[in-house]
Amino acid sequence: MNKYMTTAAASVLALAMGVTSAQAQAQLTGVQALDDRLTDIERDVREDQARAEDRARFGNQQFAPGWTGSLAMSFAANRGNSDARDMSLAGRFNYNIGQWNHSLGLGLELGRANDARTKADGFAVYDANYYIADDFYVFGLGRVEADRMPDNKTTDAFLGFGPGYRIVNTEDVAWRVQAGPGIRYNRSGGENTTEVGAIASSRAYYRITDGVFMTNNTDVLRSKVGTIAENDFGISVGQLEGLSTRFSVRTNYNSANTGKKTDHVLGVSLVYGFR
Repeated sequence: MNKYMTTAAASVLALAMGVTSAQAQAQLTGVQALDDRLTDIERDVREDQARAEDRARFGNQQFAPGWTGSLAMSFAANRGNSDARDMSLAGRFNYNIGQWNHSLGLGLELGRANDARTKADGFAVYDANYYIADDFYVFGLGRVEADRMPDNKTTDAFLGFGPGYRIVNTEDVAWRVQAGPGIRYNRSGGENTTEVGAIASSRAYYRITDGVFMTNNTDVLRSKVGTIAENDFGISVGQLEGLSTRFSVRTNYNSANTGKKTDHVLGVSLVYGFR
């Protein structure tokens, strides 16, 4: 909780002490829950702004050698009108040595309510890059997501690899592309499918002025069942007198959709801090 929310909570508590206990309870009920909602909104806004950042924008030299990472876990249990337990676990790990850069993300979400399983999701993302030269590298990536609910067990996995090339790599302009073949595995409704596909990605960055930059990120996955594509275009304004803003347009395309195959999402995120 930051100093402004701390001051606000303290002011509410002081006011509540001047009324009856019933009135105090009415005023204080839900304060923590509302504060948690404020924290969630702030987190979502900052995550939206972080979408524009490309951690591999300037190549392998920006990574510190050795192991780095983080691990987070949450657990909540409820007993009363209903019995429920929820647990979430997430970790990010990076290992950099020489011309290699490895990144691994793991996640697990479990939930039970009234002796029935409500959630059982596990997922992992792996990304490896080998830098042959400053402007040329080879990538390998994999992802797997598994839902282990008893009535709907599903698994979706993809493994791909190929070359990548940095077309431009300066402080003001950075543009890299990568593409290669892959294999996609899907298990749903008791049926298994394995198909050959291809993935292509583009990451473009352009600094307009100090603190203002533009990004355009594109990913296309093509397989036998269809094509999935996403394009994220955004303009970000950095810490300009305490103001951080991002305007974005995200376009999602799925040829397998029965209705409209394309969705557009306009996003505006803004953070303003002052002292």
